[in-house]
Amino acid sequence: MAYNYLGLVNDVNKRLNEVELTSSNFSSAIGEYSMVKDAINVAIRFINQHEFSYPFNSAVNSTTVTPGVTRYDIPTNTKLIDYKTARIKKDTDLSVSGNNLGTMTYYEYISKDYANQEDDIQSTTINAASGLSASVETISVTSSTGFSSTGTLYIGGEQITYTGILGNDFTGCTRGANSTTAAIIADDVTVTQFDNGGVPKFIVRTPDNNYLLYPFPDKQYTIGFDYFTLPTDLSDSTDAPSLPEQFRTVIVEGAMYTAYMFRGETQEATIMKDNFEEGIKNMRTLYINRYDYVSSTLINRSASSFTSLGRVN
Repeated sequence: MAYNYLGLVNDVNKRLNEVELTSSNFSSAIGEYSMVKDAINVAIRFINQHEFSYPFNSAVNSTTVTPGVTRYDIPTNTKLIDYKTARIKKDTDLSVSGNNLGTMTYYEYISKDYANQEDDIQSTTINAASGLSASVETISVTSSTGFSSTGTLYIGGEQITYTGILGNDFTGCTRGANSTTAAIIADDVTVTQFDNGGVPKFIVRTPDNNYLLYPFPDKQYTIGFDYFTLPTDLSDSTDAPSLPEQFRTVIVEGAMYTAYMFRGETQEATIMKDNFEEGIKNMRTLYINRYDYVSSTLINRSASSFTSLGRVN
């Protein structure tokens, strides 16, 4: 049987002596069949959320940063970021060699006045419904407040010098200044101005669980880091879990616990819960022995932890 959502659900249905679902009636399943579908996701979610950050959920992030922008969002569905792997990728065009970023706590960033760098940045957005061509010499923005009367704008990888401001328009613009390349600019793109900045040397985890760079970038560098994902729930019948198929039985026995609890068959549920927890223990042992970088974000081996999560009402 295929190792996908439909196959896993039917593994449980067979153990419960129920008729198997098909790809045709899978999405419209109701009653106990719908419960079994939920139970599969509950078991997978428990493994991914409450145990180790396993290698099969690892990913590599690559972000091209914006000149003059300090703070960045982490990827969606992120469980854990290994900030020790944060690095700037080599780019000969930007005269930057690949190197690792140091880590700094947010407290250090604030207490050492590094946060003052953010006061040096002016930021606005392009205000041009149809965008701007690479030859336009007047740049319209949503607000020019705080910008110097003459200076340099940073838009993506392009630098633009200007000689004046009229309302919310920068006038007398020279496109592609300082050996950059003039480019088409879309509406609502970020426009910044700053005096400092440079090649980032530190990455800082922020209180909202995102990150910032110090110093803030003055060019479009590429930042990379390794992280672990929280996979989304299975939805379509052909969706496959990120867990390798060798752990198929672990998923099924976790779902069987929920199914037996739904039926009120507590003795059978207890057996399945014990099997499920033993299967997870074996997964931990396997990956801890093979991967030095596997880390634990939450290890709760008590029976009550899965009992409270696994029940489907």
